[in-house]
Amino acid sequence: MKRTLLCLTAFALLGACGKKPNDTTPPGDTTGDTGTKTGDPATGGTGVPQEPDPAAIAQAREQYLLGNYDKAKELLEPLVADLKTRQQLRASGLSAGWLALAVVDPVAENAKEPAEHAVAMGDQSGDKEVQILGKLAIGSYQLGTDDPASAATNFEAAYKLQADGPNAGLALVLYGQAKVNLAFGGEEKDQIAHPEELDSAASTFVKAQRLVAGQPGNELVAARAYEGIASVANYKKNFREACTQIAEAAKIYQAKSAGQPLIERVNAIMEAAKCEKAAG
Repeated sequence: MKRTLLCLTAFALLGACGKKPNDTTPPGDTTGDTGTKTGDPATGGTGVPQEPDPAAIAQAREQYLLGNYDKAKELLEPLVADLKTRQQLRASGLSAGWLALAVVDPVAENAKEPAEHAVAMGDQSGDKEVQILGKLAIGSYQLGTDDPASAATNFEAAYKLQADGPNAGLALVLYGQAKVNLAFGGEEKDQIAHPEELDSAASTFVKAQRLVAGQPGNELVAARAYEGIASVANYKKNFREACTQIAEAAKIYQAKSAGQPLIERVNAIMEAAKCEKAAG
């Protein structure tokens, strides 16, 4: 089977079949020391008072998790521009991170600049939440440009920064997807060359699902974890398990009125595994 299904079921349609650019390394070390905040905490060292996070950031996160990527982009693009101009380190870093995640598909290069800004703001502010978003953003860009090894390193680092945090489950889901991509090899990368990576991906998706089960409000992350488990089961030709797990994802997506990209991914797995009922 060609990797068409993999590209369809990749988390947030991360463009794993895209071309790798010459340089996917962001400025600075994205996996090492998280840095410390310098100067007056109230100004982030900029001399500019730092304001509370705009409500639009949380709204955009929700739209992203729903698969409404265009809506997230509409919220975030003007917000990022405004927050950059006003030197709001934390808020601009968070909003840029979510923007990168929302725009990485279908053109991964669109995520490069906001991802690098999120990384820079994490380094400058020393804010752990911004550092996590920066790693998720730059990792998603790397995954979208066919560099799953670097992506996996960043996703794992994001999870380890706050293993019980609100975005830890998302970090694990993305980490699992990077492992799925690492499982494939061959000249056209359409064959499973490293089946052990599929086993590791399955374990990572299960870990994500169990983590977010105890985090009210993260049901959509749980659905993506179920989707990941189903995707791995499908690749391993365990179609009964694939159908069981994707049905759990479909229930959540339907209950939350998820966007069409998520429903299409569910239906792609259901069709490949020959499940009885599509998600609609």
